[in-house]
Amino acid sequence: MRINYKIDWQALGTMSGSKKLSTKKQLILESALKIITQKGLQNLSVTEVGRNTELSKPLVLYHYETKERILEDICFFTFKMGEYFVGSASMEEDSFEVKLRNMVRAYFRWYLFNDEISEIITLMPHFREKSLLLKKYYEESEIFLNREWERIFLESLRFRSLEELKISVFGVRSLLNGALSAIITSPERAKYQEQALRLKFNLETNLKVELPSFDF
Repeated sequence: MRINYKIDWQALGTMSGSKKLSTKKQLILESALKIITQKGLQNLSVTEVGRNTELSKPLVLYHYETKERILEDICFFTFKMGEYFVGSASMEEDSFEVKLRNMVRAYFRWYLFNDEISEIITLMPHFREKSLLLKKYYEESEIFLNREWERIFLESLRFRSLEELKISVFGVRSLLNGALSAIITSPERAKYQEQALRLKFNLETNLKVELPSFDF
């Protein structure tokens, strides 16, 4: 389980289809994440970012002309982080039950990486309409995540039709997202085991399988 880990922007920048960030852009994004988490999205502004980084407003504007451009990069790299965790888990050669457990574990490590990432993932559905690029990143992430889930379910040969498979994937993702949202919004977020056990029971009941323990 990852809580309060530091984002490795350089490592995310080396991923396929990613982009590298300058040191100043990293400072700006880290400042923006802290503002959103501590003061709320409504308080994010170029002026506030400059104040928190000790960079001049013109310098912040040189790298990001609006706060929407800042949000776009935050979302881009948050999705890249999810791609790393989920992609690594879904490619492992193992049984359906173990792959499913590994995918759940990947989501926990992504959603609960640190307070800032948790907050951004929670807010993403609400501000994806703020720009066409934000909407594009969100939709591309959903396509990627659904594809990884459907591949695991398809390889299991447990479903009689593609429609049944898609319904099962939707059900599993809904249960997982619900459990993670409950953990994120809990005042005792670190005490996640109860939610994890409830999620395990619900997944087993829903899919009629016996899953390995969720060792986060």
